[in-house]
Amino acid sequence: MNDAERSVIGCLLMDSRELYKVYDTLKPDMFNEPLLREIYREIVRRYDIGQQINVVTIAQAVENETYTRVYIGQVLKDCALLPLASGQLKSYADSVVKDYKAEILRTMLTKTQVTASGVEQQITDLIQELEALKGSEKRKAKMLSGIVGEYQNGYFREKEEGKLQTGFPKLDDITGGLEGGDVIVIGARPAVGKSAFISQIILEMAKNGKRVGFYNLEMSEKQVYERLLSNQSGIGMTRIRRAMQFLGDEKERFERANKELEKLNILISSGAKSVSEIRNECRHQELDCIVIDYLQLVRADTKYQNRASEVGAVSKAIKALAMELNAPVIVLSQLNRTSEMKDTKEPTMSELRETGDIEQDASIVILLWNLDNEDRGRKGLKVDKNRQGELGRIVYRFDGNEMKFRETDEDIKDGGFRKAHTPTPFD
Repeated sequence: MNDAERSVIGCLLMDSRELYKVYDTLKPDMFNEPLLREIYREIVRRYDIGQQINVVTIAQAVENETYTRVYIGQVLKDCALLPLASGQLKSYADSVVKDYKAEILRTMLTKTQVTASGVEQQITDLIQELEALKGSEKRKAKMLSGIVGEYQNGYFREKEEGKLQTGFPKLDDITGGLEGGDVIVIGARPAVGKSAFISQIILEMAKNGKRVGFYNLEMSEKQVYERLLSNQSGIGMTRIRRAMQFLGDEKERFERANKELEKLNILISSGAKSVSEIRNECRHQELDCIVIDYLQLVRADTKYQNRASEVGAVSKAIKALAMELNAPVIVLSQLNRTSEMKDTKEPTMSELRETGDIEQDASIVILLWNLDNEDRGRKGLKVDKNRQGELGRIVYRFDGNEMKFRETDEDIKDGGFRKAHTPTPFD
């Protein structure tokens, strides 16, 4: 194994608080040794969210089919026992970075095929790549010809799994799935069920092996856990919160649900946060999706003269976050009271509370409402904006006790939308 890489890990095992010295320059992908790369990635993840970093916790987190916990533990101990010089973390990290850049440069020069007809563009491309490498950045701008070559073979063929699914077939059919860089807004009036709706989506994503970051800014960790537990076990929220003893098969369902929840890669954070704080926690977690509940509770990083400008700035920052991390960000939002004055109670995008910016920044806008005041379990959902696809409506049945939504074949009959997605020549 590379001595500089081992020394970096050894220094951080001795004092992980020193990570700030190399945090912005040393990236996990710069490690040549795969196991040390995963160890460093896990150290950074834990550092970002304030979790304990030691030989035991890292070995447990990194253990997989390739590396046993015993082997990982031995590698970590070997790193920790190196004769390390005090205060030399940055020097060791610089060596790793230089080795990485040297390897990338060798690869870059080897693959460059110089032709007389295209030499000017090839020189330009090479200079841009070298400048990006010098700053440890990825090249941002690309020629259209390169983009065509990268993506053209992915069309008019059987699609490989790539887009993220919500677990609701009709909704996924309308949206076509969620992509990195998308901002998806789910808007509703209070007590309609948007938090329960997103909790169900989070569970479905995690069950399919995805890593999800859930920023619930209005509930405690315990309350989030209770919602997920109720959905997973089928035991009502009232029973979970108040029951003194199990009835029937509740004990088996309770224990089975907890075992399933323990396996899921869901990062949960509660309490008010700014987008920059969310970014700092997420940027090394390699999340497949980020969920924020809800927009109006996200703090702005600077002061604004009015609330609309503040929420608008937050909306722009969330879009930038989705693009930077190349992950879809689902944001829940409150709606104003306008829809309550209508006979149908059906909301529109213009009712997104306190800002019009979110309408522009969002790739997809989904609205939920109660279809029947006497039957609060009957919900309407409409995709009111879909930048890359169609619009549509779906009727759901909602069990408020178990926090579960179920799609139905019912129709919302006003002629405004189709009942559900109908294939087009572009499908």
